[in-house]
Amino acid sequence: MGKKKKEAPKAEVPEWVVTFGDLMSLLLCFFVLLVSFSEMKKPREYQKVIDAIKESLGVEGGLGLARLIESTDNSMVSFKEERAQRDGQKKSTNENTDPNVQGRQTMVSIVQEGARHAIGGSIEFEVGDYQLSKVAQDTIRDAIAPKIRGLNYICPIVGHAWGLEEKRSGLSYDELAYKRALAVKEYLVRECAVDAQILRVESASNTEPMSLDQGSGQVGVSNRRVQVYQTGRTIEQVHPDPNFTGSD
Repeated sequence: MGKKKKEAPKAEVPEWVVTFGDLMSLLLCFFVLLVSFSEMKKPREYQKVIDAIKESLGVEGGLGLARLIESTDNSMVSFKEERAQRDGQKKSTNENTDPNVQGRQTMVSIVQEGARHAIGGSIEFEVGDYQLSKVAQDTIRDAIAPKIRGLNYICPIVGHAWGLEEKRSGLSYDELAYKRALAVKEYLVRECAVDAQILRVESASNTEPMSLDQGSGQVGVSNRRVQVYQTGRTIEQVHPDPNFTGSD
């Protein structure tokens, strides 16, 4: 009788394959969880979960009320409780429910201008003077007017004055700075076809010098200036009837 052949040993699975399979399974579960948490397709079910959590934690929402043992008839806590019962579960009771009286023109709300952006370079003036020089006119016409012409944004024109020699003109710093800004506005409107409604004349007086360098020999030149800015406010935000369509 022939000898029985020995069976070939079975190939063993490497240990790293088992580890790799476990890692792949965990990674798959991780991505399944990511997908399930990223899609809120059932808001009602999730809202029920949130309400159940609030109920278990004792959170009712609305105005927060302090539960005190002492009598609080004349305290702010009792006043808040009274307001809470009166106004329901609103998050805030700072609401004006009185009807406004309608006027002939609608009223605008207060709108912050936001950041100011300088338009063109500074327009410089001689000591004590508020008349525009030829260089100043060229700066306004070529570097400033084209950037604000046709815009609907408010553009402040801020005048500045500086130095004791400026007082020899007989004008205060406030007056001189204002007249300089006014001269720039009038030139923009008259010669550059810029809408006067977007321009605002302001005086910074001598409170915002650009340079105090005593060694250049030109101290104060850059401080005797006018600067034009552009804001983020529009005419419609600050004027109830910017096109004057209403009748008197």
